Amino acid sequence: MLTPRNKPVQAGQPGHRRKAAALIAAAFFTLEAPIGAHADDRPFLRTTHALPSEDADGWEVSVMAVANRRGQALSTQIERDLSPTQKLEFEFGRSPHPLGPEPEQGLRLRSLWRSPAESGWGFATKLGIEPRRSGEDGGQRQQAQGVWSWAATPHSWLHLNLGWQWRRDDEQAQRLRTSTRSLALHTPINGQRSLYLEAAGSGDGRDRLLHLGVRHWLAPQRLALDTGLGQQNGSERPGRFLAINLNFFDLN
Repeated sequence: MLTPRNKPVQAGQPGHRRKAAALIAAAFFTLEAPIGAHADDRPFLRTTHALPSEDADGWEVSVMAVANRRGQALSTQIERDLSPTQKLEFEFGRSPHPLGPEPEQGLRLRSLWRSPAESGWGFATKLGIEPRRSGEDGGQRQQAQGVWSWAATPHSWLHLNLGWQWRRDDEQAQRLRTSTRSLALHTPINGQRSLYLEAAGSGDGRDRLLHLGVRHWLAPQRLALDTGLGQQNGSERPGRFLAINLNFFDLN
């Protein structure tokens, strides 16, 4: 959700926080299974926000289809709120055509360290792993990033992500590092619709993306449909694309 509670974030559950942090840290530092910068908080494709969860023990499930002229990819993302300040994300997907959009996959942990409810801006960190994939870019990935969110207006949010990504290159038998960044805006149009826009890129030029779309609430705060158009200009799968996402929110 992109609308935080109008009160400060609660302290959370230390037991859940320690277990989740241990899981991600073990994978990140010992398994050499680096994360993709590709899947993040819906409706965005590259951007994470630093906003508290609406439910301290909630679930969110999204199913996204991305299509370009070369093919399609279908991904499912499951998010679990371990506490108002920690969220665990698991995503899996497939693309039947090797030159089609890259399927979203990975395990990620987002930790909120400062809530916008305190001073109008928030800060979070995100770590994740993405498994080995088949094809020309089948190396494993890791990512670590810092996330800032500001209240541009009482109901509009601006999000900035800065981080690093490590990619395993099996041909050169080494790990390659590159910077990542994204800037996104989410603002309401009316009571049922909101507009979102994001721009993202990587330091190696493999990934440059523009994405614009509209979120429509089919059931208020329960079911949302995101429809977006975008353009990739980097060396990794360039061209226009269409992204359609269905989000289900399990809120008590």
